[in-house]
Amino acid sequence: MADSPEEVRKSLKLYLLIGGALFVGTVLTVMVATVPALDFGGHGFDTADLVLGLLIATTKATLVAAIFMHLNHEKKWVYWLFGFGLFFGAAMVALIFLAKADPIHYDDFSTGGQPTTSITAPAAEFGI
Repeated sequence: MADSPEEVRKSLKLYLLIGGALFVGTVLTVMVATVPALDFGGHGFDTADLVLGLLIATTKATLVAAIFMHLNHEKKWVYWLFGFGLFFGAAMVALIFLAKADPIHYDDFSTGGQPTTSITAPAAEFGI
């Protein structure tokens, strides 16, 4: 915590600098998504755009966590806890990618598992 006016001014400068960096990151993200000259890879949204967007988002999230959430001054166990969260989050993303790489194919999803040909009711055969 800042106790003197000089420390408050120093903290304010840091917060304004980080806020400016977050604003620039947001503008850069929008530009990458909308400006054709910054469209890396193929035309439209592709893997290169995904990686670039995630890199920008990760940088912004790191700045917010380290400076605004004061994680840069925490005890060692908080870093371990934060690291475990990142690890398990990455594991969940990896599981999603593994599931996308090996999808389940079932042809009868559109009919709910029912046969597509019409079957007459047994009562119709007996004239009931």
